[in-house]
Amino acid sequence: MFDKNDFKVFEDMTLSGRLGLIKANLDPKFEIFGSDLQKRLEEEYQQQFFMKIAKHQRRTKNPPPDTWLAINQDKKGYKKTPHLEFGLWPDCYFITFSLLADIRQRPDYYPILEQYQSQIIAEGWGVSNDHTSNVLRPATDFEQVIQHYQKVKSSDLVISYELHKDESIVNSGNYDQILADKFMDLSKYLVLFNQAIK
Repeated sequence: MFDKNDFKVFEDMTLSGRLGLIKANLDPKFEIFGSDLQKRLEEEYQQQFFMKIAKHQRRTKNPPPDTWLAINQDKKGYKKTPHLEFGLWPDCYFITFSLLADIRQRPDYYPILEQYQSQIIAEGWGVSNDHTSNVLRPATDFEQVIQHYQKVKSSDLVISYELHKDESIVNSGNYDQILADKFMDLSKYLVLFNQAIK
């Protein structure tokens, strides 16, 4: 399904052009891939999950720098809850588990992050404090990322995997399963964090 031509949407530097390409070329793939992920999650965890595909409706001038689908466990919306995303930056596919700056019950997540800190480091995920950037820090920096999230109200908490478009497997064009498996690997944190807060 996914191939290196996916990144061509970012070559159009106009708002209407890029949005048109995203809608025509990526959103149909997101719909299929996201529905498959949602089904896998519900079979794996025997819980309900909700999917939303980014529509970029608030953009009036600049084209979106990335595009994505999001999955969470709250049908009211995903941004104020722990959530997973799959999407594209101009140079890579990304899969993230995020706690954004304005998440509900934010302080309640601090001890949970510390509880799973060593596991996340051992698994080697990329981490950051900014969901609007694809610059990741190594997993070994996760303690500092957690501390920053606890101290700086405007910061996010992001755990991520990236598959860059110049990697050999992307050129081979057979990597849907890798993306799906990485998404499922990261999904355990969505479920664990939600269970801990309930």
